[in-house]
This record gives sequence, C-alpha cells and structure tokens, in this order.
Amino acid sequence: MSRHPPPPIYNDISEIIGNTPIVRLNISNINSDTSLSTSNDIELLAKLEYTNCLSGSIKDRVAKKILSDAEKSNKIGLNSTLLIPTSGNLGISIALLAQRKGYKTIALVPERTSIDRIRILKSLGVEIIRTPNEARPGHAESNFDLAIKLSTEIANSVVIDEFTNQSNVQAHYEETSEEIYTQVNGKLDILVVGVESGGTITGLAKNLKGRIPGLKCLAVEPQYSRIQENKLTDSSTTKDQKVEDIGNNFTPSILDASLIDAWIKVSDKESFAAARKLISEGFMAGPSSGSVVSAALSYVQKNNPPNNKARILCILNDTARNYSSTLLSEDWLLENDLMDEQTIQRLEYQRIEKYRAASVEDLQLPAAVTVLPNVTIAQALDLMVEREFSQLPVTDSHRKLLGYVSLTSLQDKLDSGDATLTDEVSKWMFTFGNRNSQNHIRRQIYQIITPDTPLYELAKFFEKHSFAIVTDSERKWALAVTTKMDLIRFLRYR
Repeated sequence: MSRHPPPPIYNDISEIIGNTPIVRLNISNINSDTSLSTSNDIELLAKLEYTNCLSGSIKDRVAKKILSDAEKSNKIGLNSTLLIPTSGNLGISIALLAQRKGYKTIALVPERTSIDRIRILKSLGVEIIRTPNEARPGHAESNFDLAIKLSTEIANSVVIDEFTNQSNVQAHYEETSEEIYTQVNGKLDILVVGVESGGTITGLAKNLKGRIPGLKCLAVEPQYSRIQENKLTDSSTTKDQKVEDIGNNFTPSILDASLIDAWIKVSDKESFAAARKLISEGFMAGPSSGSVVSAALSYVQKNNPPNNKARILCILNDTARNYSSTLLSEDWLLENDLMDEQTIQRLEYQRIEKYRAASVEDLQLPAAVTVLPNVTIAQALDLMVEREFSQLPVTDSHRKLLGYVSLTSLQDKLDSGDATLTDEVSKWMFTFGNRNSQNHIRRQIYQIITPDTPLYELAKFFEKHSFAIVTDSERKWALAVTTKMDLIRFLRYR
C-alpha cells in the first residue's frame, strides 16, 4: 500500500507547482569535517525545490505568481510578447505557462547560461537573445536595458523583470514560507538561501522571522558575485563565474538586505563538488544547491551554535538535469578545474588500477568477420544470426573499412518495405564519411580504436557507443569488433 494517498486529478498544469518536500541530509556523506559529521545535534534539512513538477526549478513559483498578477492587472493579455531578462530558469518556467495562453516569449540570457537550458528554451519556441556576462543594468548591452529598449519597438510587449517585481517576493512570502513553517512545525534555527534576484530570501525572511524567534537567514552568492557590495570591481570575474542560478553584479531593488544575518560566498569548485556529492546521495540538484549546502556547513563549522544544536534548512533551487553539459559532464569539470577529489580518485583508479595499463590488444579479440559491399542483405542476416552478431563491418577486397551494417537496422528496413533481401548491403550500410546518398546514414565523427588504445579510453568510448570496430592507426584494415561485454569479461577473468 502507498504511504501517502495519491494526488487528485488536476485541471491545470500550474496547480502542481509548489508543495515540495523537505528531506534530511546525511551530513557524514557530504561533509569531510568529522566533528560536525558525528554530531547528532546538527540537523541539516533540504527543501527540494527542484521537484517542482513544471520545470524542476523554484522559478516555477515566481513565474506563476508574476503571470497571474500581470493578467489580473491587465498588463498582459492575448497576443502579448513577454520580454524576460533571465539567467535561464525563469524564462523556461514562464514559457511553459505562457505558451498555452498564446503569449510570445523572448528570453534575454547571459552568455554563461548552459546550453542545456538554451535547448529547453528553444524547444518551447522561445526567441533567445544572448547578452555579455559582465554587462550590468545601466549599460546598453545588459539584458535588462536591452529588454526595455525592445519593449519600445515591439507592439504589445511587456518586460517581465523578476529583479524589480514584488510578485517575486510575494510568491515566497505567501506560499513557500507557509509550506516551510508547516513542514518544520515552526522549529528552525538557520535558513540558507542562494541569492540572485533576492525575491526568495526576502519573501521567506519577512514571513518566517516574524514567526520563528531567533531565526537566522544566510544569503549565499558565488565567490565573485557582487550583490551585497552593489559594485563590480572586475568585469572579468563575473564573466568567468560557472555557477549560473545565483549571483549577480548588482544589488536588486527587491532585496531587503536588513533581513539577512550573514552573507556567505562560495567558490565554483566548492559548489560543484558539493552538488556532485548531493547527486551521489540521490539529490538531483544543480550547482547552486551545492553552493547553499556548502555554505550551511561552513557557517556551522565557523560559528558554533548554542549548545552545538541547530536545525538548518537549505533551499535547493533547481534540477541537475539542466546542467548535463556542465555539472554532469566529467570532461567539462576537468577542463574547468572543477572536478571534486572523489571523482578524480575514481577516474585515476579506472585509468591506473582498474585496467592496469591494459590495451585493446589484451582483450585477445577474435579476428573481425566482415562482408563485402556486394553481399546481399539475406546473406548478411544469415551470418549475423548464425554468429550471434549485432553488427558486421563492411570492407573492400583489401579489408579496408567502408562502414557497417546493423541487424536491427536491416530488419527495420525489411519490415517497413524499404529494403528487400536481394539488396546489396552497400545500399543500407552506415558509413563513416559524409556521403550524401539518401540511403546512407551519415557519420561525421569517427574515433579510431586500435590494438594500442588503452582500455580506460575504450571504456569512455562505450559511454556513448554500443560497439567499436578495431582498426590499424590509419584505418586501413578492420581487425576486430568489440563491445562493453568484452571489457566486463576481461575484468572478471583478470
């Protein structure tokens, strides 16, 4: 039986926004300080705003409130164009809600916004305008000033500016804070919030500080962000910032700094490391959530709470799925020197210990079974079924690799009636060049795998591919075919 009754059937997608859970974090698994990790009196909680069912972001709440208030005040209506200066998430949330109402959406986003969020925006039909990372309000190139300029040129357009819009604050004052108060039963010592527009921390602090005596509110921003200083001392620092969902180069007007007890800056490396640890614990939260959790632990370590007891709540803003090209990419983390030590050790283990400098040659693969391009589909299928192959390399008479045929692809072509058993495989084979024949499936990138290729590189190749054709270094001859199963067998027998 289900522990909780299932939710009802909703009439509108906006009804599922909010009511996000609060879950305890296991401090010992995400923090290296043993004295803090072993303390039973430090309770670390996380409100999982990335579980908002619209886009996986706390901005879903803001988008819903801003659009609702704008419609009630007749600021927007049918055929309105919404101009949104955003780091990405608000644009996605608004687009998801606005699309059904016939609003056109233009998102003005900084260059540092991840390609993952850009792809989501494009899939929603949003027009995207990129702006320089370092451009702050007051400069013609900033996304805010550009949005205002566009509003004078585009008929029936409205700027949706979360940095000045009180609906942003009210969304959290009226809704998010009420959820929190009920969930923690009015008992909370420290609230930790990442700051970008200031709407979340202002709304939460205004409500909860008046009801929970002694509550401390901590504001978190990236190392080179300038929200609290309201000045930008070096334009290159913001440009190089990698954490996207929090931080800014100015102080937003809706931020009430008097409600904040302490500001904590967190480096990109600390943020990404903490986010990766959260993911390993099952919390699919983005980089800014790593910033918030890292800040919470740092604050407690440096400021001993009374009687060493504290209940801390961290707001985890958005989902890690918005950062598959950054947070979830080991290659990107290494390139930007943001890889956490635990992952570095694991990769080193794979490279040095797991395969012990072994290469493809050590797999002792049998010689490749190949077919000529004039072999019929019937002959190729018979061979694949007999040998239990999923793919067959296609070579010329000198065994030079031309391409390959796939059992599944050939069967699909036969089932659809596009191909016949008497067709030559050359008509339907996958190729590795840029051939333009309509029957050939193009493959623009070919990674050479040779007998000398280290097995850790082959393992990485199999993260994206199901098999590899082993050739000589000049790709003149097809020598063998290998799959991930060969690696698994190698490690088991070794």
